[in-house]
Amino acid sequence: MTMSNDDESFDCGHDVCGDEDLKVLHLNRDEILFIDDRLTMMIEKDGLSETFTTVVPVIAMAGLPAPVDLLDKIGIAVLQATDEYYESETLLPVSVTATDLYMLREVAKSSTKINGKFLGLSLKKKIYKLLYEEEYKTELTFKRLLSDINLEKESLKDKADWSGESG
Repeated sequence: MTMSNDDESFDCGHDVCGDEDLKVLHLNRDEILFIDDRLTMMIEKDGLSETFTTVVPVIAMAGLPAPVDLLDKIGIAVLQATDEYYESETLLPVSVTATDLYMLREVAKSSTKINGKFLGLSLKKKIYKLLYEEEYKTELTFKRLLSDINLEKESLKDKADWSGESG
């Protein structure tokens, strides 16, 4: 795993990540452990890439089959989050692809509450922010601009109605 001085260039060391842009998901200890507990390793079945099995039966754990590169990323984060020098409020950066984010979305159930906090909802918001923030901000800006235009039209209409002319 290497990172150059400019944050744009990050090499996580996994060949398959080269094709997708990496984003940084900032997770706390509870989120990291929650994710780790819900992932199981995908294993190719009979050497065919279209079929796979998992180490632990998915039905038994209600988990998500994940590729080794995602397990590696989460595994490193687990080591960091369980280090004796880790401070509980620290957010750890995990570099993920859009595919990773869609996979993690599947384990982030909004109703999941851990240590009195809605951990699933918090995680889901972080995931969606990375996936859709630019599109969402653009849409909000567009709606605000349209709203401003409509307000200006209403204002001009009101001025015309108060012109003092009787009809």
